Amino acid sequence: MIPETENGTGRAAPAESGTAAGAAPAGARDAVTEAVERSRAASAVADKALGVFVQPLHDEALRAHREHPRVGPLTGLTLGVKDIIFESSAPATAQSRVALASGPGAQPEATAVRRLKDAGAVVVGKTATMEYALGVQDGSGPGPLSVNPWSPERWAGGSSSGSGNGVVAGCFDAAIATDTTGSLRIPAAYTGTTGLKATRGLVPVTGTYPLAPSLDTVGPIAGSIDLCARLLQVMAGPDPEGDPFAADAPPGDYLAALGAEVAGLRVGVDTLTEHADAGVDPAQPAVFARALKALDTLGTRRSALTVPGYPLLNVAGNVIMLAEAHEIHHDTLVSDWADYGRGARWVFSAGESFSARDYLRAQRVRTSLSRGVQALFRDVDVLITPTCHLGAPRLDAMHPLDPSTYLGSMHTTAWSVTGHPVAVVPIGFTEDGLPLSMSIVGPYWAEERVIAVAAAFQRVTEHHLRRPDPSAAAA
Repeated sequence: MIPETENGTGRAAPAESGTAAGAAPAGARDAVTEAVERSRAASAVADKALGVFVQPLHDEALRAHREHPRVGPLTGLTLGVKDIIFESSAPATAQSRVALASGPGAQPEATAVRRLKDAGAVVVGKTATMEYALGVQDGSGPGPLSVNPWSPERWAGGSSSGSGNGVVAGCFDAAIATDTTGSLRIPAAYTGTTGLKATRGLVPVTGTYPLAPSLDTVGPIAGSIDLCARLLQVMAGPDPEGDPFAADAPPGDYLAALGAEVAGLRVGVDTLTEHADAGVDPAQPAVFARALKALDTLGTRRSALTVPGYPLLNVAGNVIMLAEAHEIHHDTLVSDWADYGRGARWVFSAGESFSARDYLRAQRVRTSLSRGVQALFRDVDVLITPTCHLGAPRLDAMHPLDPSTYLGSMHTTAWSVTGHPVAVVPIGFTEDGLPLSMSIVGPYWAEERVIAVAAAFQRVTEHHLRRPDPSAAAA
C-alpha cells in the first residue's frame, strides 16, 4: 500500500519544485487513490474473516483526498484508527451500545490523527477494539469479534484487536492504537507485528476516549520499526492546549535512529520466567535465546538483571487502571448496565472494590518502583524481556471472569506503570506456529535508542516479514 519508490524505502517522493504547498501533484494523487483501492481490495477479503473494522472508510478517504489533497512524508500511507480515537470521517463508538457523545464538535479529532493526516496519511477505517478498550470480546457486544490471522480460533490480542490483525492482513499499512496496560503491545505480540509505546507524554492523547488517564498512551502498530518510527516522528510533540500530560520537549530524530550504530550498547536481560504464571510455551526459551544472540552479533554487550518489584508493578497497574476506569464509567454503569457487554460490565465494576486508600497506595508504589526501574539504566542502555511466554490463547478458553488464564504470562503492564518507552518486535514462533515477541525497554525519553536497537535487530532477522497463509483465515 505504500507506493514503491526508486530507492525501495517505500517513502513517497518529494513534491517537485514549484508545487504549491498542500497541493498534490497528479502522481501523488494517483498513488493515494491506488493505495486506498488496494486497501479496499484486501479488506474485502480479510475483514469478514478476521473482524478488522468497526467501520471501513475507503469512500470517505477518497473523497477527502479529492477535496483536500495533502502531500507530506506519509503520502500514500493507509491508516487504521482504533475506535476509541476520534477521527473526523466517522464518530467513535468504542464498540459499545453505551453511546459516546455525538454531534458536530462533540468528538474533536485526535491530535495524533490530525498530525498524521496533515503529513499525507489517509484513514481507511475505524478498527475493532474490546468494549471501551477493556474487557473480553465475548460476542455479547456490538461490532466484530476479532480473530488472529495466524489461527482464527485464537485471539488477535487487545484491546487494539483490529489494529494488529488489519496490519497483518494488509488492510492498511499501519494503525494508530491506544496502550494503557498493553492494549497496543499485546496485539502486536500475538499477530507478529511491531508496536511502539513511547514515554508517557511524548504523544498527545487529546481526542482519545480515556480508559485510565494516568496510564493512557497513543502509538503505532506496523509491519516494522521503520514505519513505527516514521509515524512517531509525526505524532510526537507538545500539545499544551489539549493534553495536560503532554511533554514540553520537542521530539527526537527517530528517522536517524533507524540507522544508528548499536555496537557497544549494554543490554540488560530479564527472562521473567518466574513470573510466567500461565505457563511457558516449550519453544519460547530457545526462540528468545536466539533473538538475544542476534543482538550479540551486532556488538551489543549482554548481562542478566532483575526488574525490581516486578510483581508489585503489575498489582499497582491493575489497581490504578480498574479504579480509574470505574470512575469514568460509574454513572453509565448505573444508568445503562444492560447495554454494556458481559465482559465490560465485569471489569468496569471491579474498580468498585478498591478504596481511595488502595488507589493512593498503588500510586505511591508506582512512584517508588518507577524510580527503581529508571535506576537500572545507570548500568545498562536498554532492557529486554519477553513480551509474552505464550502465543495467542484460544478464544474458547478466555473467560471474562478469569483473565489469569490468558494474561498470566503477558508482560506489558509494568512498563505502562513506569511510563518507559517500549518497542515490541517479533522474534519467532511457538510450537503451534504462533508469533512470539520481545520487548525492548529504554530509559525515559530514549525512544531513539529503543528504535535503534529494534531496527538493528530487524536488519539481521526476518521475523517481522513473515505473514500467515491467507487461506487459513478464510477457512
